[in-house]
Amino acid sequence: MQPPLTSTPIAADSLPWMPLAPGIATKPLRFAGEERTQLLKVDPGTSVGLHAHSGFVHAYTISGARRLDGDVVAGPGSYVFEPNGNRDCWECAGEEPVVLFIHMTGALVSLGEGGSETGRTTTESLRASYLAWCQAEGLEPVALGAIR
Repeated sequence: MQPPLTSTPIAADSLPWMPLAPGIATKPLRFAGEERTQLLKVDPGTSVGLHAHSGFVHAYTISGARRLDGDVVAGPGSYVFEPNGNRDCWECAGEEPVVLFIHMTGALVSLGEGGSETGRTTTESLRASYLAWCQAEGLEPVALGAIR
């Protein structure tokens, strides 16, 4: 049964990580229209390739650090805002995974050489992947808004 959408704590620390790509995993927490809230973990030596956003991103570093587009390092306690249309790439910096709390809207569009689109993740596509993963793993979906 889906919990109510307000005032419902989710024990995020006890949830398993859902793999997204090698070295990248998520814990979806909430789906609502075009918005999503999630934890994202990126392992040492792993990069998040060039991508663009069709909405905004609020990202707060819980642990570890990430190197943004060059030499800027966002460590624990740092907050990064990415506006609609932002293009970026980044990597885990250091010997421990970086864990981010992310709230975002719109699509994350993966970009290849020359800026061509190679993939797209929306709130709805992530929700569908999450539900399929939960079913395959025999898990009860706990992310708010996962089940309508």
